[in-house]
Amino acid sequence: MGSAVSSSVEQGRSGGRCARQVALLLAALTIACAFCSPPASAAPASTKASTAPTGQAAKPQDKLVIDADELVYDRDKNTVSAVGSVQLFYQGRILQADRVVYNRTTKRVYAEGHAKMTDEHGDVVYGSRFELSDNFREGFIDSVQVLTSDKTRFTSPRVERSNGAVTVLSKGAYTACEPCKEHPERPPFWQVRAAKIIENQETHTVYFEDAQMLVWGVPIFYMPYFSAPDSTVNKQTGLLAPQFVSGANLGYGLSLPYFINLAPSYDLTITPTYLSKQGLLGEIDWRQRLTNGVYDIRAVGIDEQQPNLFPTYPYGAGDQRLRGSLKTKGDFFINPLWQFGWNLTLLSDKFFANDYKLQGIDFNNYYFQDVVSSIYLRGQSDLSFFDLSGYSFEGTTPNDDNRRLPVAAPVLDYNRMFLLPEDRTYGLGGEATIDVNVANIHRNNAFYQSTGLETFDNAYHLYDVCEQVINGRYVNTYFPGPCMLRGIAGDYARASGELSWQRSYIDPIGEVWKPFVFGRLDGQGTAINEDGVITYASAIGSSSVPNYAQAAFFSGSSQGAFARGMVGLGIEYRYPFVSSSWFGTQTIAPIGQFLARPSEVIPRLQPNEDSQTLVLDETNLFAWDKFPGYDRVEGGTRFNYGFQYTANFANGGHFNALAGESIQVAGQNSYKLYDPTNVGLESGLDKTFSNFVAGETLQPSSAPVFLISKQQFDSSTLQLRRFDAIAKANIWGLSASLDYALYAAQPALGWQYPREGLTGNATYQFLDRWSVSGSLVLDMSRHYYDTEVQSTSVFYPVGYSIGMGYKDACTTFTIRYSSALSAPAAYPAYAGGPVVYNPAVRNQTLMFQLVLRTLGDVKGNVGL
Repeated sequence: MGSAVSSSVEQGRSGGRCARQVALLLAALTIACAFCSPPASAAPASTKASTAPTGQAAKPQDKLVIDADELVYDRDKNTVSAVGSVQLFYQGRILQADRVVYNRTTKRVYAEGHAKMTDEHGDVVYGSRFELSDNFREGFIDSVQVLTSDKTRFTSPRVERSNGAVTVLSKGAYTACEPCKEHPERPPFWQVRAAKIIENQETHTVYFEDAQMLVWGVPIFYMPYFSAPDSTVNKQTGLLAPQFVSGANLGYGLSLPYFINLAPSYDLTITPTYLSKQGLLGEIDWRQRLTNGVYDIRAVGIDEQQPNLFPTYPYGAGDQRLRGSLKTKGDFFINPLWQFGWNLTLLSDKFFANDYKLQGIDFNNYYFQDVVSSIYLRGQSDLSFFDLSGYSFEGTTPNDDNRRLPVAAPVLDYNRMFLLPEDRTYGLGGEATIDVNVANIHRNNAFYQSTGLETFDNAYHLYDVCEQVINGRYVNTYFPGPCMLRGIAGDYARASGELSWQRSYIDPIGEVWKPFVFGRLDGQGTAINEDGVITYASAIGSSSVPNYAQAAFFSGSSQGAFARGMVGLGIEYRYPFVSSSWFGTQTIAPIGQFLARPSEVIPRLQPNEDSQTLVLDETNLFAWDKFPGYDRVEGGTRFNYGFQYTANFANGGHFNALAGESIQVAGQNSYKLYDPTNVGLESGLDKTFSNFVAGETLQPSSAPVFLISKQQFDSSTLQLRRFDAIAKANIWGLSASLDYALYAAQPALGWQYPREGLTGNATYQFLDRWSVSGSLVLDMSRHYYDTEVQSTSVFYPVGYSIGMGYKDACTTFTIRYSSALSAPAAYPAYAGGPVVYNPAVRNQTLMFQLVLRTLGDVKGNVGL
């Protein structure tokens, strides 16, 4: 005989249905004691959120709770059955089905009809029939589909679960891809089919035996055995996905990274790479996270089998066998305002990073491949900034002689702004600023560069020298005029401090007046090292670069300490005229600025290390000091004027233009004064009336499309001297930028010919998941430097790349081809001898990466 209690599963009803619900709950709790008592060995509650019945605590229940339309107890068969919309809640797990039967004799639970079980991790198992132990820890499930909390999927005709921790899927399939919504019957983009898929929830590992990788249902490759961490694991000790590499000097190589999870806060990755031509390349990568920051250390090294495959020095590392690098980076926060860190790199030779593809080619910065090591302490608040740093530079191309590169330590920058309330400053108001810079620079050998046509050494035609051919022979010209001293050999220290005040006033008719005053003091000490000579020698010829020639640039001085000061005052005037119309608002503002100060006094021994890159444009037209850096300071009285036009369109776009000129009114023009680097000459400022400058920015609408342009025109002939144009767009799936530049020749600065170039890159996304990309670098001045055996077209690309990518919720695949042209080396005729030419080499690389979510990634870097 059986007894039954029926109830509705709906909540919040009144009257008889509510009373019946309470009766069912009381009956369920009573029967639960006999239905399934929790064993003493029950697993502890998971820390993850679990599903609980309405009205129950989120903590996993120690006793079974049942919600069903009907409960039936059959004393003859010793079974308890739950029928109709059944839900069983136990220790964070939920079993749902049309019918659930518990056999008290065999202690087995049977679930049929739309059966579904959700475990304490949020993983969901669907099956046609469940047969489980009374604590859900063991059993079988037929026709299984598993959906995990991280949206991965398992399927199998039969699953066996044992010990509450091990689940075996026979003839199973696994994927992290979601089924196609329009055609769910189609196979996923990728899946792994295996004779057995074993998930161990104690080790949190999924094992695959006799497995195949399928793409759109087609087998791609076979794997007899592999494993992967389950969805609860962030990192786990084991082999990572392999990486492939090849190159003309390296051969074919395979990397097998091994990850060691030492602790939650630190780990180690060991990556051996076997290269068919060079042997074993070893790499060790240590990472650690501390309470206030992170750091890592990466060491790479090799004992080469065939070093002779690389170019001989100075074009390559030559016969050097032991090669490697050590790199470490750290970032730490002392508090919300202060942080310190470092980024340090040590190379066995300057060619190692490029030879072993440790750094890729950035086509946006094609000509800059220096390795910069630094260490810093930095603090920043709303009104102040502090930075104490040290820098070391190392070139990585054959044209770099690292003996000429500096070490800058320490370098201090401090800036503080003070807002001055009128009521506490006797009506003065405005803002005051303190700006401090301290720098100490050391270099072993002097860095010279010729004026006019840049000249290179006679031995390798790689390094800057100051030599001229006179009567068929090379003659040193290491003195001002034909030569510049870009950087001194020795030590140079300087400290600079500036105090300034400014305030804006608006008069009754809308005119804006901004008076300002400033004072600056510099102290410096210089000790030139006149010992040492760099000699470049080969069968072609030789060149010597002497340190002793530096004194010629400083009137014979080799050391000294000096102080200088500069004070100035001025006023800036603007009068904006505003109009409104149907297409937006327009503002036209004439601008005038007057600065009065004494002439610049340059100490007899004044190196210039940080004020060399002077460019006059609209951004510094109204700057009080147009010199970059601190080694030079502008003097003399100037009047700067310009006109600014701004339009804000009704459609969300805008246009801004600024044009003007700088006029030397009185005193010495700083940009005509002698400097070892010739800074200021041919800048457009080295005359009473400077060149005209203009700059424009256009965004036609609210869409992210921008056009930026800059021009500089000769004030006498109106000839275009400089032109820059940048176009950027991010619309309709297209993200692109194009940068074009044209600069007139500046022989005094070592640019005998005009410079012209174009860089661009674009990425287009289509069909939601696919993308194509490309980049381009055109050096349109390269043909000026052709030798007798070389002919370069104006639009010849020195670097370009093209790629394609695919990305969805489960897969990322990218493939990219890049080509970069090395610098040619040509040895000019020596004493009437022949020209020897070493042509530029085009380096071609094919890179690809396949990332399968939850399984890992495969990378390749193949030289062509």
